[in-house]
Amino acid sequence: VTKCSGEGIYFAAKSGRMCAEAIVERSQNGQYLVDESDLRIYLDRWDKKYMLTYQVLDILQKVFYRNNPAREAFVEMCDDDYVQKMTFDSYLYKTVVPGNPLEDAKLAVNTIGSIVRSNALRSAAKALSA
Repeated sequence: VTKCSGEGIYFAAKSGRMCAEAIVERSQNGQYLVDESDLRIYLDRWDKKYMLTYQVLDILQKVFYRNNPAREAFVEMCDDDYVQKMTFDSYLYKTVVPGNPLEDAKLAVNTIGSIVRSNALRSAAKALSA
């Protein structure tokens, strides 16, 4: 299951297919038994194809799911058309799609601003409630 989205059926099915393909390949179409070391080829292929996706989602979860101000910043970030396009394309193609470097830089600056603003609002709210 991917972090943040909770999506898992596609990746489970893809994983099963890639593992089966590796078994058929390593067993030479069923002529030989495979062992754990033969499955390393499957794991290497899986990592090459999907590890970046999982790493990006892990970073997003660590940055934006750690407290309420960070979640507020995430909601604010998701209002951006560029973020929506990148998110849609990444879900559609099941991989992190390449972005526009200028738009990525703008997004980073806006996101940091959102996190700072959300933390400031949290501090102000705590002060008012004290």
